[in-house]
Amino acid sequence: MRSFELLDHTADVFLRARGSDLAELLAACAEGMNSVLIESGEIQETLTSEIAIEADDAEELVHSWLRELLFRFSAEGLLFRRFDFQEASPTRVRAVGHGEHFDPDHHPGGTEIKAVTYHQFRVESGPDGWVADVVLDI
Repeated sequence: MRSFELLDHTADVFLRARGSDLAELLAACAEGMNSVLIESGEIQETLTSEIAIEADDAEELVHSWLRELLFRFSAEGLLFRRFDFQEASPTRVRAVGHGEHFDPDHHPGGTEIKAVTYHQFRVESGPDGWVADVVLDI
């Protein structure tokens, strides 16, 4: 039941992501961020990259996850289409990301994301799964 939606926000992008478990939430957050970075064009699976993050709690984990993905995009031009999670707990994630390098001819449009902010940031779990609210500075 992974999903995301972009909500109205005055100057930035407000992303709300959902997942039935933490792994699905992390994947939905990545998918939502990708929808801002590239306007169109499908991400192919031509490369893999390991991602490992440790944190004190689920909020810090989700924030660090998004910061790591944004760093990989900004520094290495990596976009991930899907993830194989070996571990996804509130304090640790280990995954293999499958994707490709950004190509402006294949991934036109989009908006540069400057940072993943803490403004209105929240991560919660409940009987219906996980939800995260994230404001992306554009």
